[in-house]
Amino acid sequence: MRKGNKTIVVTLLVIAACLIAAGGFFIGKTAGEKPLLESRERLYALNRASIEKMSIEESPVYVIGHRSPDSDTVCSAIAYARLLNLLGYPAEAAVNGPVNKETAFILSEAGVEAPPVLEDAAGKSIFLVDHSEYAQSTEGLEDAHIVGILDHHGVGTVKTGYQLVYEARPIGATATIVWLDYLNYGLDIDKATATLLLGAVLSDTVNLTGTVTETDRQAVAELADLAGITDVGAFYRALHAEALSYEGMSDEEILFSDYKEYETSGVKYGIGLLSVIDEDAARTMAARMKGALPQGFAAKRVDLMYASVGIRENGQKIDYIIPANEESRAYFEAAFPNYDEYDGTSYIFRNGGLGRKSKFVPGMTDFLSAHPHE
Repeated sequence: MRKGNKTIVVTLLVIAACLIAAGGFFIGKTAGEKPLLESRERLYALNRASIEKMSIEESPVYVIGHRSPDSDTVCSAIAYARLLNLLGYPAEAAVNGPVNKETAFILSEAGVEAPPVLEDAAGKSIFLVDHSEYAQSTEGLEDAHIVGILDHHGVGTVKTGYQLVYEARPIGATATIVWLDYLNYGLDIDKATATLLLGAVLSDTVNLTGTVTETDRQAVAELADLAGITDVGAFYRALHAEALSYEGMSDEEILFSDYKEYETSGVKYGIGLLSVIDEDAARTMAARMKGALPQGFAAKRVDLMYASVGIRENGQKIDYIIPANEESRAYFEAAFPNYDEYDGTSYIFRNGGLGRKSKFVPGMTDFLSAHPHE
């Protein structure tokens, strides 16, 4: 064989070997992907099957958050009701009262209307989101059929003898858990739902600067993409501006705009959360809350009451805590002796603040558990 012909033959053999190898690679890749796809579908099916015994006595299931509804509680309720509908369960979102300005902004951006107010839960099937406290929920919950709880707080007072869907995670927002459930059940998130969940996560994590996990960060990145929001910072600034606006509201309305109640060892206490831009505004708002608290305290069936005026701007975390009366002040000083300053109106916490979810409620719960009310 001539040298030129031999070279051609060798070249052809090399090309053939490469094609065979490439073919084997793609066949192997396809074969490898098929089990992965099958395992993913199997996981979706198993996750869906894990809630198929959810005990629904009366239809529909009302998905509802806490009183003085904030963005996380409202948007999570709407998104989770949609998830249940996609899985074949009749569900409707509901709220405990009018939505605040920040939530109204997020709903408007998503093109979604605020859910109707559920006045009485008695006799109804209820799925709780963002809380598990009777004191925070709608009237009649003690006589409701609770089918599920989705939350990112501590275990509350709600009890049921039925099996139920119960999912709680130490995470930044209930909306992040809702996002995870869409993934776990293999469900698509539409643009409106993505906008709702994005706004809720940003709100409850203070633009990923408060209580936050990597899961919250990933949720924001994916939800922003699904919502078609390219400037997440601008979106947050817009909703945050609404959160800081108390225009047209009375002092008592401001006190109860983001108000929650808790009960530990027979002591029931409430705390209203407010946000301001700086310490000048904090001192002004604290003085207003000091004037509003006595009347607010008289209107609620609680033993202790507080207002918390918080600053979450430019990396700062500062909280001004204002007690409603002398007993509230005494309990607070005993539970939180390490405040930075007391100015005659407020107990001031400058180094990391005293966040309601992360520090105030856990600290008060520990203190009241160790010192039961007589």
